[in-house]
Amino acid sequence: MAFEHRAKLFVNENARLLAGVLVAVGLLCFVGAGYVFVTPTTQTLTEQTDRQTFSTRVDESALVAQATPLYPKGDRIENRSVYFTGISPELTFAVNTDVPADQPVEVHQQLSLELIGVRDGQPFYRTERPIVDATQRVRDGSASATAAVNVSDVSQDLAVLVEEVGNAGQFQLRLRMNVTYSTDAYQGSLRSTTPFVISGNAYYVDGSLSAERTESTTVSREITRPPNPAEYGGLAVLGLLFVGVAGAVTRIEDRVDPEELRTRIAHDQHAEWISRGQFPTDSEKQYIPILTLEDLVDIAIDTNRRVIHDPQIDAYAVIDSSEIYYYALEDVEADEWLEI
Repeated sequence: MAFEHRAKLFVNENARLLAGVLVAVGLLCFVGAGYVFVTPTTQTLTEQTDRQTFSTRVDESALVAQATPLYPKGDRIENRSVYFTGISPELTFAVNTDVPADQPVEVHQQLSLELIGVRDGQPFYRTERPIVDATQRVRDGSASATAAVNVSDVSQDLAVLVEEVGNAGQFQLRLRMNVTYSTDAYQGSLRSTTPFVISGNAYYVDGSLSAERTESTTVSREITRPPNPAEYGGLAVLGLLFVGVAGAVTRIEDRVDPEELRTRIAHDQHAEWISRGQFPTDSEKQYIPILTLEDLVDIAIDTNRRVIHDPQIDAYAVIDSSEIYYYALEDVEADEWLEI
């Protein structure tokens, strides 16, 4: 209850100021609601338009030159995990690129075999053998270029280099693909690399050569949204609420007795010195009025006595041998108490 009494006392003592602040806040809410109502919201939307996809891949195949238990002569084996130089000495690569149709697209397709000599992670030798190098202007959405590489020749050249270097370094082969495209709206490139391994009589492409890219154009546009009823309606309701609370605060000022609130607060603060009882009516004692309950509690503390609280007449008293010190909210004389 102490907090409630303190809050009421604070409101009572600052009622006009609080009411003014609440009314000002309410008016600001009304102004904000009006501003939101008359001011539409502008929002910028970003969209990706004219999306076009460009993709490329490399397929490999080999013609069986000699009949073996693995394959009959004349067969073409495609995209296998391993090939053999004694069976298929040549490997054919086909670069296939898909572009948007119904528009002219210039496509430049390149595929090369790169040989790198490395020691301790650092290259000391590099050479590149072009395999495919073709430029096409297409309108049907597809560009293709095909070329073959003699793996037996590559293997022989590699053996010569390995013998020359010995244990001083290692050689690595890899395929490099680079496809560029150009339209009226977009230009770009598709790149991919993968190792090419020759091991004895076997060889293989250790991975896939493919890439894809989607182009788009960013377009921004502004849209105007109507005022949100929840926003300006909520502000208006808040304004009414603040004004209503201001009116309630002014009514509290008229209905609450600040002296009574101070007494209640003092009662709560010094409850350990106050006991409930009946007000003494001894005509032989002298009745001494005290101005505040705090002062009466001080007397009780100084005389090591208790404060008696009579809730019927809402009066407090400290009884001494010949005097009765008392405090009451109402302006009541001691002789009136004696007649109760």
